[in-house]
Amino acid sequence: MRQPYVLSPEEIVIDVIASARLEGQTLSPEVIAVAGRIAHGERSHAEIKAWQRERVAEIIAAARNRK
Repeated sequence: MRQPYVLSPEEIVIDVIASARLEGQTLSPEVIAVAGRIAHGERSHAEIKAWQRERVAEIIAAARNRK
């Protein structure tokens, strides 16, 4: 039986960047750095969720300020 291919942390980050590009988005250096820390297992699930909530709040606030 073949073993599944396991991506390295660097390959995971490359995939995250490529996925964003396919969706027409450009990731900031901060987001890429966070993706790297997640890929290397340096962030807990709770830390990741907290960071996501912060980013969503920032995006919503920026959208409201543009109105």
